[in-house]
Amino acid sequence: MTRKDFELQMDTDKKMTAKIQYPTPSTQNLFLIGMMGSWKSTVGRKLAVALDLEFIDTDDAIEEVTEMKVADLFQEFGEEKFREMETAFFVEKAKQHGQLFSTGGGVVLSAENRNVLQKNGITFLLDASPQTLASRIHNTSKRPLLTDSDNLEERLQLIWDERHQFYLDSAHHVISTDDLEPPQVLDEILKILEVSSAEH
Repeated sequence: MTRKDFELQMDTDKKMTAKIQYPTPSTQNLFLIGMMGSWKSTVGRKLAVALDLEFIDTDDAIEEVTEMKVADLFQEFGEEKFREMETAFFVEKAKQHGQLFSTGGGVVLSAENRNVLQKNGITFLLDASPQTLASRIHNTSKRPLLTDSDNLEERLQLIWDERHQFYLDSAHHVISTDDLEPPQVLDEILKILEVSSAEH
């Protein structure tokens, strides 16, 4: 699949129309970024329910549009082409408002995506150490960057080192999840949003 083909398919996707009601203005999106295993999807689904948002897991959405698994896209087209597809999808979808995005871990590798994260809504980094991430990841078969690794923690450290500054540069708020469970992370985000809403 070429990027043009991907964009044509993407244009036919008519989902993601809900509005954020409280505490985020309907003119904004919420973005969750972070490494694989940082609980973006787990927390994101619950947060979307709490705020009555349309929830978008970008990896799941790309799989639906392309009718291929992310791991298969990596294998057939390579990471570079996948990142192009990811950026095309993400930038277009983020033009809409009132959405909560659980982003793929590598979304911050694109400067275009980082610009969206900084300007098109409120971005939360769910941060965690490679050691914590390794303890949470039990199935690497769906994670193409980890499938060939003999040492999971070491591989996560390399990816973390490559991306961490990009995460920090893109985030408006950073939540360390090392010692938290998903309900506690959810509470932290809601507290921050409530304070931000009160300030405005």
